[in-house]
Amino acid sequence: MYIEYLNFKFFWRSFIAGTLLALSGLVCAETVITLTHPEIPAPILLDHGTPGQSIGDIRLFHFNAKADNGDEVVTDWIMTTTNVTTNGDGVEARITNAVFAFGEGTKDQLIIQGVAMYPSFKSTLREAAPTARAITGGTGKFAGAGGWMDSLHFKDGTWQHVLHIK
Repeated sequence: MYIEYLNFKFFWRSFIAGTLLALSGLVCAETVITLTHPEIPAPILLDHGTPGQSIGDIRLFHFNAKADNGDEVVTDWIMTTTNVTTNGDGVEARITNAVFAFGEGTKDQLIIQGVAMYPSFKSTLREAAPTARAITGGTGKFAGAGGWMDSLHFKDGTWQHVLHIK
């Protein structure tokens, strides 16, 4: 009788542990989408604050990208300068707010946010300097999305953004 009780207890503990493990796999499931695009056009620069490179400057970008499944992706990117180093290294911190709109219209979007260090007199990241930013949400098929994005700027001017969506 006691052995049957132990077997029953072991069965239920195993069942519960297995169920929780399976559910945790669903919660942590990841979709990876790779976006690529050619060299981006020069941004619209709003020179706020002190004239020239300074805190408060805003760069606005609008360009097309392509997903690895062939989908067209419209990209809107806003960067705001939040710090300009004074030690002579010519680097500044910029906060990025970006939206990737997949397909036609703006139904399926991913929202990206983060900060990165940029050469002060360039609009884009240094080449071959991987940069990670957070996926902070989405709409349509990406509603409730989270995760992160790794960006890489290649020497030929092209870009790759790898979206790790959870």
